[in-house]
Amino acid sequence: MASRRELAHLIRTYFHHTEGRGKNCVVELFRRGELDYFFAYPEDYSQQSIEWVDGEFGRRPHNPAFEVIYVYSQKEGSLDLNFRGSYKAIEPLQGMFATAILKLPELPSDPKDGRVYNLNPLRQKSFDFVYDLGSGIQGVAVKKLRLSSKVKKGNRITLEADAVGNPDAVYDLLDKIGKSVPLHLYNVTQVELAASVMVDADKPPKSVTIRITHPNSCSLKYDELDLKLRDMLEASGIEPKEPTEGADAAEAAEA
Repeated sequence: MASRRELAHLIRTYFHHTEGRGKNCVVELFRRGELDYFFAYPEDYSQQSIEWVDGEFGRRPHNPAFEVIYVYSQKEGSLDLNFRGSYKAIEPLQGMFATAILKLPELPSDPKDGRVYNLNPLRQKSFDFVYDLGSGIQGVAVKKLRLSSKVKKGNRITLEADAVGNPDAVYDLLDKIGKSVPLHLYNVTQVELAASVMVDADKPPKSVTIRITHPNSCSLKYDELDLKLRDMLEASGIEPKEPTEGADAAEAAEA
């Protein structure tokens, strides 16, 4: 029951944040054979019906629900999703199920999802993170880079530094390594970011670690705070996209 309440909360928060609907949500569970059916009913936009009641004409407001259906097979470890809405919501809805019901720390990379993260821009010290001042985000810094060789599969270099004391610390390490290693022969296949976010005005900013791994895995969930950080990533150009020939293909081969 607690897991279903958590799933309902994540769905409600996501749709309220992205589409302005979903003020309320309930999740019901039905088991049929070896399959578990999770029916989620988030609140849709308010509507008015025009009708006659006892000879009187009027408009009656009502709050319909829309439907999100998960079909999970524990035996096969498979998840099917039925949702009539934006394709962009499919991956987040799957991630919410993984978080609330399966208790996974993050949604694994989907081999059927052809989109990939291009993380190479993050190797530049001049990379700018973009976020709204009203988001509560105080700052974002790169604290870890994993470089994978384009030449020899399996060869990796991992750099990690304290980004709190020096936001450019990992880049200082990268400069040192670059004096003896041909870094142009490596792709960035994993990054960890340290984000400082003001959650409560009476408390110090909260530190959040964001881990992004090629091809399309991200550690962020879909609660209110993590949705703000996902908005920041998207605004900064860090989002999975359809791969282009060349660099993305080589990166995928060495991830």
